[in-house]
Amino acid sequence: MIIHPPIADLKYKDNFLEDDLINHLEYTFLRVPHYYGHSKATRFQGTGIYFYNHELNLDDSLTQYLCVKVQKEFEQKLGFLRVYINVQHNNMDGDFHEDDGDMTVLLMVSKTLKKGSGQFEIKKDTKIAKVDFVKNRLIFFDARLKHRGTAPKEKNEVRITLAFKTKLL
Repeated sequence: MIIHPPIADLKYKDNFLEDDLINHLEYTFLRVPHYYGHSKATRFQGTGIYFYNHELNLDDSLTQYLCVKVQKEFEQKLGFLRVYINVQHNNMDGDFHEDDGDMTVLLMVSKTLKKGSGQFEIKKDTKIAKVDFVKNRLIFFDARLKHRGTAPKEKNEVRITLAFKTKLL
């Protein structure tokens, strides 16, 4: 099982996108300018740990296509508030935080990391569930649950996620 311990509020789908498309996203996101200094502490209670990010344009046709794919996958009417990439390197663990909106959707874009490296963690009651970082894995969860992304343990690896912040319609 990829989610340990299991949390009912977390849904996932492996192999979400076609291979050519996820590979194109990985190639593009490794080369798009991303900016150091993004921190969840700017809007939410957190430790202020910084990492790299890049906002995507909601009017871009590829971004719109990805939003439609997300909506179809989870059969939810969603309004998309923001779509952006997060980029983490070794020693850039995120802090636990809540997101804006109702639901958060994350797509793991970069190559699959070794088991236990670059995990997604989410808190529910007294449990912390951990999800291994697997390229092309989509996860969907309540934005009010505290969660974080941990950094790759390997020194020369990168962890890129595509985040969709949404409102239920």
